[in-house]
Amino acid sequence: MKKTRVWTGGILMGMMLLAGCTQVVEDGNERWDIGSPEYAEMAEQAMMHMQSMDFDAWGEMLADDIEYYFPDGDAGTRTVLTGKTAVLDWWKNWENTSGVSSMTFSNPVFLPVVAREAPNYAGLTGPYVISYMSNEMVFNGSTVNIRMNFTLHFNDEKKIDRYYSYYDRSPIINAMGTNILSTSEEN
Repeated sequence: MKKTRVWTGGILMGMMLLAGCTQVVEDGNERWDIGSPEYAEMAEQAMMHMQSMDFDAWGEMLADDIEYYFPDGDAGTRTVLTGKTAVLDWWKNWENTSGVSSMTFSNPVFLPVVAREAPNYAGLTGPYVISYMSNEMVFNGSTVNIRMNFTLHFNDEKKIDRYYSYYDRSPIINAMGTNILSTSEEN
């Protein structure tokens, strides 16, 4: 009789343990989903064009109505470039006037997601790539190392129509000897 009770108790404990381990858990996330790796590859390609300062090739990836957000303020005060021509003109001018001789991105991470609901700041649904990397830049012989974060949004044509940048600009300002965004705001 004792063996039967122990055996029955063991079976019941095993069944309860098994039932507890196989419980289905819903994540409940209705706002975001995992995105296609294709978008991560496109974001990486865009970063490689920027690294080589091939702004014409980078421009091929941009939508005509792109908005490029610099990391120089909060949601209401950031410098924003609107339109492909304005974005490309700014970056080409920056290359020619900043004293930068190289940029080297390393340790990149690209996280593709799909917004089912529009995020507060961006206001757009669809594919985003959240990325971060290190960037070693050389300005007039001085090396600057910073961690950078970018969030890119892609439109239906798989063109980048939003570029949000987040990084500490102070090492760049120190290396250049000027705040180029303040200079461009005054013009």
